[in-house]
Amino acid sequence: MRTALQHVECFHLVLLRTLEARVDRDSWVVKGGVNLRAWFGSLRYSEDLALDVVRGGSLSHREKVDRLLASTPFREMLATQGLTLTRATKPKQTETTQRWKFEIQAAGMALPLHTRVGFSPRKSADAYALEPVRAEIVGAYGLSAPTANHYTARSAVRQKIEALAGRTDTQARDVWDLEHLLRTTGVGPEPLVEEERKTLTKALDRAMSLSFDVFKAQVSPYLTPEHQEIYGTPDAWDRICELVVDRLTGLAE
Repeated sequence: MRTALQHVECFHLVLLRTLEARVDRDSWVVKGGVNLRAWFGSLRYSEDLALDVVRGGSLSHREKVDRLLASTPFREMLATQGLTLTRATKPKQTETTQRWKFEIQAAGMALPLHTRVGFSPRKSADAYALEPVRAEIVGAYGLSAPTANHYTARSAVRQKIEALAGRTDTQARDVWDLEHLLRTTGVGPEPLVEEERKTLTKALDRAMSLSFDVFKAQVSPYLTPEHQEIYGTPDAWDRICELVVDRLTGLAE
């Protein structure tokens, strides 16, 4: 039986598959946690789906997504996965940013599930690539792999360093994501300009400040029970933080 996290991931993949067909895929880029899991194999599931608008007007995306959500093919694809979209609201709809909140009913689960999807204007010139979602991710659901623009590993590393340094509340997921990217892809945000070095220094300080309790609260709930057991110790978290600090220190030199 699928977990709540897997049902939400399945919803995201079905939505991406439908977006690919109905909304010009050259106009949007997948970022954040879904990018890291779907294209880089992160063990961390993502609550929400975030996309950057890189071409065209945001208002046209709103209209197209509204039509997509009401379409029979989208509803039928969800139904084949045991999912029903029971409620969709639009808490933020401006000329530049559109967000939807969804309530989903999954077969075999008593309580509804919730997720959000948002389109935001692109704020950087980070590189992205048009590629299919990893086979092992879609294979768990028997879906055809969506092919979409997503940020490259180098771009994702730079974005995560900025997030770690810039958030009001430091998030353990940024350290977790950086460790995965730096360990599995071997890339960094080079070459660094002076301003990026300042950001890197701040990110280093924050990476060393996060306790195991913060990891347990912010990251562990988005791992499978098996991976919670593997990574759910202070020693495991210390090793993750140490790798990030070591790699970022190397970049800062």
